[in-house]
Amino acid sequence: MELRPAFNGNSREVSPTPFKGGFMDKTLLVPLDNTEVSEKMIREADAWAAHLGSRVSFLHVINPNYSWGEEKKPLFEERFEKAIHSCEVKSQYEVLFRVGKPYPKILEMEEELKPLMILMAAHDHTVLERLFLGSNTDHILHHGHTPVMVYKGLSEEMENKILVPIDYTDISRELLQKADEWALWHDAKMMIMHVDEVPEYGGDSYMMESGFFRQKEQERAEEIELREQDHELQRLQNILDSYVQEQNLQANYETFIRFGTPYVKILDMQKAHKPAMMMMAAHSHTAIGRMLMGSNTDYLVHHANCPMLIFKDKE
Repeated sequence: MELRPAFNGNSREVSPTPFKGGFMDKTLLVPLDNTEVSEKMIREADAWAAHLGSRVSFLHVINPNYSWGEEKKPLFEERFEKAIHSCEVKSQYEVLFRVGKPYPKILEMEEELKPLMILMAAHDHTVLERLFLGSNTDHILHHGHTPVMVYKGLSEEMENKILVPIDYTDISRELLQKADEWALWHDAKMMIMHVDEVPEYGGDSYMMESGFFRQKEQERAEEIELREQDHELQRLQNILDSYVQEQNLQANYETFIRFGTPYVKILDMQKAHKPAMMMMAAHSHTAIGRMLMGSNTDYLVHHANCPMLIFKDKE
């Protein structure tokens, strides 16, 4: 598959670029481990930097409990630099080597560099890799302040679409604007979806237990319920369409209403339509926000088979 920045579609230059204020005074923070996926991440970061006109800060954090002497630190740094150099990175970059636990060091570098974006890899969905996500990527998603791109290698051809699940909070407006810029940039189509709770129907009317009267009353009740469902679906669809129209988006898009558990329906949509990327919002770091991350965003980071950009609100 041809390498493009977390995308399978065509890219083109438009103005403004995503993440305004980019260019050479900004950087992408790219934490790397010592696995094979790091090579893909290096090339992915180089492609993103070329598109955004930014630098790249490659970061490797080594565990302080690892058995090695201080005299070996230059050797590790040299190996890290050579590994990156071997990938023939064309963008301007720097190599950062730190000793400590990964996620605190990543957050320290985020505070120091104030990057445009953090690129992190999600590996195969094994128990070990879920632990990695839980201890590093998940921690950055919860506690960082920067948009996070969770990179996933694609095993199949994806559609040139961006899946954008929204609610009706202020951050959804910002998310839609970023998604619009991204869609224009890649000449992609947005799939904007909202998941609502399953509507409850059914009246208090008395129905006999069995017999002809019971059958006819049941048929009538089902007919009424179907009409109510159609009416409710249309009402919610109108709300979503009006909300999206207010954002004055320039890229092509479709809107979708689904009923049920958000992460289940979002994952169903991702599997059915195979978008090349998903963009979601992470809310403020409140108890509610963390609960949302735990039940929706976190689940999708682990299970969705496409790259995900987690957009963070301003605090």
